[in-house]
Amino acid sequence: MLVTMREILDDAKKRRYGVGMFNTFNIEMALGVLSAAEEMKAPVIIGTAEALLDCCDLELAAQFIGFLAKRSTVPVALHLDHGFTDEVVRRAIDSGFTSVMLDCSEAPYEENVQRLKAMSEYAHKKGASVEGELGHVVFDTAEDTGYVYTKPEQARDFVERTNVDALAIAIGTAHGVYKEKPVLDLERLRRIRAATDAGLVLHGGSGLSDDDFRNVVRDGIQKINIYTDVSFAMTRAARDYVEKHSPKAEEVSPAMREAAKRAAIAKLELFGCAGKA
Repeated sequence: MLVTMREILDDAKKRRYGVGMFNTFNIEMALGVLSAAEEMKAPVIIGTAEALLDCCDLELAAQFIGFLAKRSTVPVALHLDHGFTDEVVRRAIDSGFTSVMLDCSEAPYEENVQRLKAMSEYAHKKGASVEGELGHVVFDTAEDTGYVYTKPEQARDFVERTNVDALAIAIGTAHGVYKEKPVLDLERLRRIRAATDAGLVLHGGSGLSDDDFRNVVRDGIQKINIYTDVSFAMTRAARDYVEKHSPKAEEVSPAMREAAKRAAIAKLELFGCAGKA
């Protein structure tokens, strides 16, 4: 069933579990992740990101992922991750995404507030949820070196002024492949959790340890973003199947789907959302 991110995160906060958000821009990933959620009886958030729209355009993603979500037996939110431009984020809302992230994390604080406030007003009128980012979680590019930890004392002001449903925070994670073991600032997380009732989001989940996942859920994270781990599992499965069995696309596709499912199940188990649908 297709629901909003807010609905899923409110229940996760109430019952103290985490929910996976998986970027699933192709059919193998989407079917694999949804199959995992249904097998585990877990709510899930799936979608795509602005940076991935060359792989699958926005309206097409809304159509095929939205169709799969509507026929699913578990709650599914359709999410645009890391929308950087207002135009793309509004298009996502108008196309049927039930939640969106407007990432203004590299902008000055007041600009971040004003853009998120305007987007929240637009999204809420259309029945969609909104995620903002306070601080900045770096991407795995040489150009992005400006990590900024979230200031707990700003969290309440940011949420109250923007009316966002979810807040992505920077406590030591990074997007993509980790070059060294991440060290999470759990005390900072606890202070942010105490400052606001908004759903809290952890980006850069691929590569964290099992204990890291358990600890962040325990201390107040509701939404955990995963892409790299599922993407790598799926491409490894494709390569291995081609090398060992057959290069036929119709045979490789199920192997990719199963790999995405297995990778997603591993995360859903850690997040504590199994059986919560």
